[in-house]
Amino acid sequence: MHPAQRHQETVFPTTSSVSSLILTMRQRLRLIDTASIAESIYEFHKENGRTYHAYRAGSYHYPNDALEVERLDAQYDILKILLDGRAYLSPFTQENPPQKVLDIATGSGSWAIDMGDEYPEARIVGTDLSPIQSDLVPPNVEFIVDDATDEWPNGRDWEDFDLIHTRVTMGCWSDMGNQVIKPAFEHLRPGGWMECQELMGLLECDDETVTNANAFKRWCDDIVDASYAADRPLPVAANLKQWFEEAGFVDVEEKVYKLPVNGWPRNRRLKRLGELWHANIEEGLQALSYGLLHRFKNRTKEEIEVDLINVRRDLADERMHGYQKFYVVCGRKPEYA
Repeated sequence: MHPAQRHQETVFPTTSSVSSLILTMRQRLRLIDTASIAESIYEFHKENGRTYHAYRAGSYHYPNDALEVERLDAQYDILKILLDGRAYLSPFTQENPPQKVLDIATGSGSWAIDMGDEYPEARIVGTDLSPIQSDLVPPNVEFIVDDATDEWPNGRDWEDFDLIHTRVTMGCWSDMGNQVIKPAFEHLRPGGWMECQELMGLLECDDETVTNANAFKRWCDDIVDASYAADRPLPVAANLKQWFEEAGFVDVEEKVYKLPVNGWPRNRRLKRLGELWHANIEEGLQALSYGLLHRFKNRTKEEIEVDLINVRRDLADERMHGYQKFYVVCGRKPEYA
């Protein structure tokens, strides 16, 4: 089935097998014992019944197990529907295709795989802390275990990208502007584009139907508070445009979408989006809670699960007209830079 057809049907995909390990370029350069490196990257840490990445353990507080991979695949489909079937908004077409694309914090790899299908002549590279991507990928797509917060490698392979992309990487960075956006600017070719698609994460409302008594709102506030304690702040999407401009990008455009958190809208399309996003949030509540609330709020698994009963109840209440903001920011590196 063609990828576009898959997304149009809005069918939640199933997870595929864990990908084979591709070592980072830095690791290749200082390679001493391939077997021990491979084993260490796959020695996932288990906590409260979920597994977490081994490479740079503890720097990302959300799981990487099969349940989370499947949720990330489904989330990708929902956000593509939100963007009217598009994987990106940067001005690339079949007549003006990118030749070299980098997807930072690729997660399950869905975006990179879609780009590889759409542009078979382009080289698509996805990086992540976890080797959890599918091994069924187009021949022009590769996945690398890497930490983008490190100093970026030099050399031809890491220069002159046409497009550098992030999507829903909230919680990955302590300082996205300096750790990701500024280095990306340096590694784009003159005239290349960066695009960040990021969720704000807060629960918002325009008609006062969300109150402080709402358990889902309290959960969102707790998660955000814990993310600051972890030095991985979640609500940074509203800063993207400023960070792009400070890095030197021009023609910066920001688009903000409202994602209903359940099926409350009357508009048929928004109602369906809300139902899908509700399913995504509900599936991710445990994944988002266990790491942050256990590590930084000292809550036990049992305490978290008791709280989530009320969170799920209030999240499903369609009398609550809540939404989350999804930002898409694109910018171009000047030709003279």
